[in-house]
Amino acid sequence: MSGVVTDAVVEAALHVPGDLLNLGAESVESASKWSMKSQSALIEASPAPHYREHAERIANAWSLAPEVSGTVVAAAMRAAASTAEAVRAEHKVSLVWTGPPTEAVGLRTTRSVLNTMVANATKTLVFVSFVSYDVADLTRSLASAIDRGVEVTLILETPDDTGGPLVLGPDHPFAPIKNTAHFYRWPLEAREAFFAATARLHAKCVISDQSSALITSANLTSAGINDNIELGVLIGAGPLPKRLHRHLGLLIEEGTLERVAVQN
Repeated sequence: MSGVVTDAVVEAALHVPGDLLNLGAESVESASKWSMKSQSALIEASPAPHYREHAERIANAWSLAPEVSGTVVAAAMRAAASTAEAVRAEHKVSLVWTGPPTEAVGLRTTRSVLNTMVANATKTLVFVSFVSYDVADLTRSLASAIDRGVEVTLILETPDDTGGPLVLGPDHPFAPIKNTAHFYRWPLEAREAFFAATARLHAKCVISDQSSALITSANLTSAGINDNIELGVLIGAGPLPKRLHRHLGLLIEEGTLERVAVQN
């Protein structure tokens, strides 16, 4: 089969859902070769704009090698769709955005992703954030998660006193769950062992059940979750969420991250 056709099919598989590509494949598999009829059938197999755009590219490429049978084109489309689906299942990644929307691509909001991760967690939730404030709704959601048996861990920075004690006083945003969640900090002595004393715990992420992870620029603040322009990546499958969970666990086991003593 022509390399031009192959390239068009592969490009379509990267951007078009597999079920739509399979519809297109079904529409042309009985064609003995390219024709205006087979081209129309391929393009009109689905009304979805993003499908039609790529179907037109496949059809135009096919017209440059009209001797290729519809059976071959259909087989290529099905194979590419299956391969792309397998890759997505292994490394399911989507963009997460807070800020002004556009029509360029559908983006999930930081707030909706965070709410879904907390609501769906059944075993563990791990949060890492540089600053935290004005998140009463999140705190209530975490309290509910704890009530249903989820182990909640928060690894937080002490931005006003880098490396200093993390005080969970009555005004702290997570004070309502200070006795039921696990809190950790990066103490100054651990920073000085490998980095400058001015090093910051600047990472921001959420890991749910070791199966999904949100890596984001957004802090656990109302502005970060709702208002700022923030960008992140949600990893919804594959080995990376579990590896990140284990990495943070090892930092705790090795003493790099220190458990915060709760004082009532």
